[in-house]
Amino acid sequence: MDALRPDDPQRVGPYRLDGRLGEGGMGSVFLGTSPGGRKVAVKLIKREFAAAPQFRERFAREVDAARRVGGFHTAQVVDADPGAESPWLVTAFIPGLTLHDVVATDGPLDAPAVLRLGAGLAEGLAAIHKCGLVHRDLKPGNVILADDGPRIIDFGIARAVDASSLTATGTVIGTYSYMSPEQIRADRAGAASDVFSLGSVLAFAATGRGPFDAPTLIEVVQRILDGAPALDGVDDGALRGLITACLAKEPEGRPAVGELPARFAAHAGGGAVAGPRPVGSGPVDPRIPMPPPGAPAAAAPARVTFPPTVAAPPGTPPPGFGPATTTVDAGDGPRPRGLSRRTLLFAGLGTAAAATAVGVPLLLRENDKAGGSSDAGAEPGSPPNTPKRDTTEETRRLKGLVEARALAFSKDGKQLYGAGHNTICHWNPSTGEGTPVRIGAPEYLQPAVFSRDLSLLVRAEKNTVRVWDTATGRSVHTFTLPTEEGPTQKGWPSGLAISAGGETLAASTPEGLRIWELPSGKDKGATTSAPGGPVAIHGDGRMLAGGHPLQTLTPEGKATGTVKGSDDASVVVFSPDGGLLAYGTQGGELVLWNIDSRSEVVRFKDLGRLTSLAFHPEGRLLVGGGDGSTARVWDTVQGKEAGRYKCPNRIEAVAVSPDGRTVAIGLSMAPDLDAKDSVLLWHMP
Repeated sequence: MDALRPDDPQRVGPYRLDGRLGEGGMGSVFLGTSPGGRKVAVKLIKREFAAAPQFRERFAREVDAARRVGGFHTAQVVDADPGAESPWLVTAFIPGLTLHDVVATDGPLDAPAVLRLGAGLAEGLAAIHKCGLVHRDLKPGNVILADDGPRIIDFGIARAVDASSLTATGTVIGTYSYMSPEQIRADRAGAASDVFSLGSVLAFAATGRGPFDAPTLIEVVQRILDGAPALDGVDDGALRGLITACLAKEPEGRPAVGELPARFAAHAGGGAVAGPRPVGSGPVDPRIPMPPPGAPAAAAPARVTFPPTVAAPPGTPPPGFGPATTTVDAGDGPRPRGLSRRTLLFAGLGTAAAATAVGVPLLLRENDKAGGSSDAGAEPGSPPNTPKRDTTEETRRLKGLVEARALAFSKDGKQLYGAGHNTICHWNPSTGEGTPVRIGAPEYLQPAVFSRDLSLLVRAEKNTVRVWDTATGRSVHTFTLPTEEGPTQKGWPSGLAISAGGETLAASTPEGLRIWELPSGKDKGATTSAPGGPVAIHGDGRMLAGGHPLQTLTPEGKATGTVKGSDDASVVVFSPDGGLLAYGTQGGELVLWNIDSRSEVVRFKDLGRLTSLAFHPEGRLLVGGGDGSTARVWDTVQGKEAGRYKCPNRIEAVAVSPDGRTVAIGLSMAPDLDAKDSVLLWHMP
């Protein structure tokens, strides 16, 4: 990252700019920070493009299409303003080097690594095309080798496939060295154009140079149009054949992108990694060669089955609900001794390019009544080392929200409420039936929280905190915050909390805490204590925690102490009995802090930024998730992680039912936008 230049803006929309990541033909890319403290990539389009006829309309349509791709293969689009004086686009920030930088630093990749890279990129392109986009600028600098697989970035010049009235026919847009012949000729560039660019990118990965590199631009263009690609150094016959096929001069002569992931994977010596890998397998790096022929095979993943129908007590899921039964081996290892409460275990399953299904195994079982222990998954009364039994669970996706900002179960567990951009959904968790209630849409996505009785939804908006009636969708309170747009954004709350009894509402702002009484709406004033950061209210309302660093406070907002080492807290929650404070950090740590002794109990590291935490009702287990898209369960007594599950998208909210048998996870974007299935539900027998 380079420092900002004197003429660079300090902010774009609500995002603070921290430095420059790069510059291209369409504009500049900055590393930014969202109002909630998340790192993002901000692309600011040059003003001359904004002045061009039809640009804003095309840009808006392309942004809408790009949002549909999600974040599994790409940098997920989180915000944009096509109407700004200089239009801008914001995506999730993905740590990692570009393919160009990796090859420039470490040299070309070996053939198995390029084949795995090809499978991952082809799978990404297939997902992009399925959403109605053609990238049109795939190049080594637009491929990030992230920890969980290659990501395709920069949709700045992508074109919506169905935008026939807004095509760029007659205009050459892209990076010449990786353009297709039809792009050079300024013809309509469809999905096959991206396949040609894919071949050029893989040739660069294998050789360290573009297949049509030449001393001058005119020579590069001539070689793309008429010359054979330079593939010297690509000695693997299968890889060379696939690259050559992608580089066919005529679009109809190139393979369909949908068949390429399997073709690359078939020659990669064991499958290609294009997404999350099985737990414990380490980071994904296409430079790591596959095991040589004859080497011991990796452990087989847990067994996954999908029967055609699944009973859903007490009713049947509605059409298109998508339930599935997953059968997994519970695994080896002793069960923690002396547990007398329910134990909830997640086991993650990775996906690979060649995989056709993914399971979400979960285990919930009761200890024997005497409080003793047995091997996890063993039949009751069986001796140690008895083979484990299979555990079956039902997996569902609830429909109604494109994204889930907040989730909460009713006290009896018979209802689940979720809040999205402009909708509150009421579901029956047993049947999956849901009822939407429309509310106003905020200008920007900010924190939201339900009252314990589910009668109110509180949402932070630009310079306001608004309270909604969840039954009618009417706004019942609007609390105004400072409107000046200084460097601290005084009117942008970073955290909200409601006391268990529903009588107190707290908002964390850069100036400090703001506190109101509910349902009257009486303003109890502001305090300069605990500015910024998240906020939580103790179950009985006798204590608050919030700020950067976290501070403990009285109900009136008076600070009583500081939680050491919590300067970058991103989320905070009290345990049900009030004995523990759990908080996640921007740096990817989870800390359990004892309130009585005012001391740290345990610290978990390398988790990715956490955005949501929820205690199991009995208090021993803690569920959380965030930017890393992995839901995790921690045993707060044993001080260790109990399990995990890799979700399709970033996690925005988690909730556990009162009986501890149902876990709901809210995603930042629905896997199927048409189905609006952003809430994942697990119900245990």
